[in-house]
Amino acid sequence: MFALARPLLARTGLRAFSSTPVAQLLKSHSGAKKRFRLTGGGVYKRAQAGKQHLNTGFSGTRIARLGKTAYTTPTQTKTIRRLLAGRK
Repeated sequence: MFALARPLLARTGLRAFSSTPVAQLLKSHSGAKKRFRLTGGGVYKRAQAGKQHLNTGFSGTRIARLGKTAYTTPTQTKTIRRLLAGRK
């Protein structure tokens, strides 16, 4: 009986001493934290994919292009902002 009461209380999100719901914590996406940096203009900087390995057949210009910084599109920015909701 008592073993069931505790998880049920935790699932509802209510405190034991109050009827006010507990605010949910916003956690940042760990992978997105490591891959994106916010610029002053509100877009995110990121690295190009595809330069780490298996690129021996690529031309020098392609390798050089993959080494440059890329910026997110407005659609990607909206998604990443949601993933990094807990960060300022």
